[in-house]
Amino acid sequence: MRRRILAVAISFCSIFMYGCVATEGDTDFLYSRQREIETTLKKTQKDIDWLKAEVKKEENILDLNEKAFELENKLLELEQMIAKMHAQVEERFKKIESELSMKAAPAPQQTAPAPRTPPAAAPQTPSETPTAEPEAAPAEIPTAEKVSRKNYDMGRKEFDNGNYETARALLRDYLADDPRGDKASDAMFLIADSYFKEKLYEEAILEYQNIIETWPASPKIPLCQLNQGLALMEIGKPNEASLFFESLIEAFPESPEAAMAKKHIKSLSASEE
Repeated sequence: MRRRILAVAISFCSIFMYGCVATEGDTDFLYSRQREIETTLKKTQKDIDWLKAEVKKEENILDLNEKAFELENKLLELEQMIAKMHAQVEERFKKIESELSMKAAPAPQQTAPAPRTPPAAAPQTPSETPTAEPEAAPAEIPTAEKVSRKNYDMGRKEFDNGNYETARALLRDYLADDPRGDKASDAMFLIADSYFKEKLYEEAILEYQNIIETWPASPKIPLCQLNQGLALMEIGKPNEASLFFESLIEAFPESPEAAMAKKHIKSLSASEE
């Protein structure tokens, strides 16, 4: 009886110990699997982070492409607007020239009466013969350069007095006579500025552009670009104005006009928010 009980007890202990060994092995296996899963998760997280970074790069590229496309459209629109304004101004100039030509046409001359034959002079005695008077020196004929410069001086005076239309006519006469004269760029700037002061902004933009293209080395170029931007703001083209301001800042970063352009860009950005 005791032997049976002992045998049963031994068998039970063996089974119990076997169960304990199996449970510890399972635990080690689970720990191992957990570590593998954690390692895999970390690697997967790194891959996800890398993918996010790549996606962000792609989004930035797409955003830049969209902005570039938008700028191209704005530039195209601006070119079309300038071309349209140029055509309008050319038409106005032709009309003005036609009117001036009609006004300047000489009136029909009347036929002059035939000259009368003067009566015969009485013979003069030797004592009555008049002495020859010295001929007066011929008046100095003004040169074309002097006449042209006079037109500039008069045009400048009319501009200072606020008579902008008269000033433009005189300044254009000066430019027609001496298009590359020492005052040519100044005359063109006064013409552009006269339009700006009269709030004829589209004409002013074209005239400033004419200076930029004709006199690219002129010290007035930064001011021309600044005034172009201001004129565009006045006619409700803030985006195009920003383009002119940015171009000015890039080309002449240290100029006073560039500092003013930065302020205008800042104010335009604030108004959009």
